[in-house]
Amino acid sequence: MKREKASNWSPEFQRAIEESGLADDINRCMFCGKCTGICPVAAINPSYSPRQIIRELLLGNHEQVLHSEEIWRCFWCANCLGYCPSDIKYPLIMLALRYYALEHGSGKKYATLFTRFVKNAYKDAVTFQPGKPQRLDQIKAMRTSIGLVPLRIVSDKGKEEYRKLYEITGTLEWLDNLHATEEVPLKFSFETGKLILGDFKENRSNLERGV
Repeated sequence: MKREKASNWSPEFQRAIEESGLADDINRCMFCGKCTGICPVAAINPSYSPRQIIRELLLGNHEQVLHSEEIWRCFWCANCLGYCPSDIKYPLIMLALRYYALEHGSGKKYATLFTRFVKNAYKDAVTFQPGKPQRLDQIKAMRTSIGLVPLRIVSDKGKEEYRKLYEITGTLEWLDNLHATEEVPLKFSFETGKLILGDFKENRSNLERGV
């Protein structure tokens, strides 16, 4: 990924994108807009634009992307990937951006929502198990009605193997580091309906003036 125009270009961020193996994807973007046109998030939230996020990355406006709500709006339907003529793996770009943002304290409010599911999986090899007895009874009844065992059962060996994956990947350590990182407030939403091509300071000025 090459620097095009930015006063706050971050070599660290550039290295992170290159190490993710997605720099070529970003450079292949033709800005045709099919990703945005097919995106269900963009349909209900006009400020969201996959095309614009890639453009901002090429411009070097990493702060504009990482300190915004926008990278947390994608819910990985992968419509964009299916329609992209350049075969850009946009969902993986979102994943790389989110990991980088979290390492710098940005977007913690989104990630910490899922912490308990991750810890439940480590304990029982099941990501979700209701804590309220009434809800648990409802699930047991529904599963039984369709011929399943009342609750999902994971063998002790399965649980041991699942925990080993956590240890190999460093998942628990990553969660501890996430909680220890100071949270950075999210500040930006992209301007609705058009690309912003200036550098970071110009973009901020445009957003504030509503240009």
